[in-house]
Amino acid sequence: MTELLPTQRALDRAELEAVLAPLGTVVDHWLLSGGTFSAVQGVELGGGGTVVVKTSVPDARRLLAYEHDMLRCERDNLALVAELDIPAPRVLLDDFTRTHTDVDVLVMTMMPGMAWDDAAPVMTPEANEAASAQVGAILAELGRVRGPRFGMPAERFRLGGDTWPSFMRRLIDATVDDAEAWGVDVEAGRLRAGLEAAGGSLAEVTVPSLVHADLWHGNVLVDPSTGQVTGVVDFERSLFGDPLWGLAGGETHASGPFEPAKVRGYEDATGAPLRMDRAAELRVALYRLWSMAVQLTEIEPRGFAGDWVEGHRGSIRANRERLCAILGV
Repeated sequence: MTELLPTQRALDRAELEAVLAPLGTVVDHWLLSGGTFSAVQGVELGGGGTVVVKTSVPDARRLLAYEHDMLRCERDNLALVAELDIPAPRVLLDDFTRTHTDVDVLVMTMMPGMAWDDAAPVMTPEANEAASAQVGAILAELGRVRGPRFGMPAERFRLGGDTWPSFMRRLIDATVDDAEAWGVDVEAGRLRAGLEAAGGSLAEVTVPSLVHADLWHGNVLVDPSTGQVTGVVDFERSLFGDPLWGLAGGETHASGPFEPAKVRGYEDATGAPLRMDRAAELRVALYRLWSMAVQLTEIEPRGFAGDWVEGHRGSIRANRERLCAILGV
């Protein structure tokens, strides 16, 4: 079994049987790998069906400010995209009563395919480009959904704003507070200076569009032989705001232009060229800078360990320097 992180809580068989009783009997269950936030399990039910069971983080003290109530967010966001032309899971059941277990539970359909980050090395360049183009089109399709407010709908927009700049200010303030609480140096002064540098460009975002903020290769399922995208998962961090955040969300360990095939897919789906002027470059640099602050901080509450951690920190710091140069801070 994959080892659980301190933030994760898997359900035992008795808990699974109690929660899943409305759907059927439990035949087998296993921990799905790849997740670094919630615990995610596969469960085979009587009759041959397989579902995905996702649980909330049991210790709220290990949550960063933007991570509260994420399972409800995922449930609600999946309801919003159910009618769109994208291969997303369907919610089968949710249990926030804590009757059968001490965590919240979300049950979804199991999506077919192989995680793109695992499949990419064995895929042809053409198949990888096809997957990238489809991801761009999916991000464009999500942008058709409009929200009532800017920001993250956790706890009904506790981290939200009436404008995009006001949300970004609240988000960055909360992130700096998280870093201080966990004793992590995220160069808060430069992060806040980046916010000021991008302030005018943030004001250009006036429509709260639905954004999948974490559509990296690990959250995309593909058919390796063709590059066909068979599923997109983990809508828990979705927010309402700038569509550019979605394009940046899959490339947070980067500081240059977006992957060209993804941009082509996005442009084909929207029917318009992607406008990457100076204002757009500033916004993308700020979004990535924020993400890198989060990635540095989350190492502590999640208890990440291993030889890879220092390399991870080094990559973040190197990209951070390039992003700060773009923002002039």
